[in-house]
Amino acid sequence: MSIGTYAGLGVAVGVISGLFGIGGGILMVPAIIYIWGYEPKIAVGTSLAVMIPGAIAGVLRHHFTYQTVDWRIAAGLALGAVVGSAFIGAPLANWLPADSLKKGFGVLLIVFGLKMAGVFDYLATLGR
Repeated sequence: MSIGTYAGLGVAVGVISGLFGIGGGILMVPAIIYIWGYEPKIAVGTSLAVMIPGAIAGVLRHHFTYQTVDWRIAAGLALGAVVGSAFIGAPLANWLPADSLKKGFGVLLIVFGLKMAGVFDYLATLGR
């Protein structure tokens, strides 16, 4: 693949990430696995490396242009994210079989997607 192909996906992921505040991994991991055929472990590590400059650029824009960053919340979440990622998530990703990573990631996307679309709230109203 050419650098232009990778950069094109990077632009698309950057736009969606900046628009919705989602981690690029939600889009980038499946793309790296299914478009370019890499193993999930490579896709996860590569996606994490890509998020660093994208996140820095996005947070600077949100902070300086729109004043939409709560640094107190960000500091607490960042501390937890560093501990969880470095000491739990990365070792687990390296230990689990590739198929388990794919399935777990898919389930996570579906559950959060249904929640954000309001499906669970709607189902809760049916029982009233």
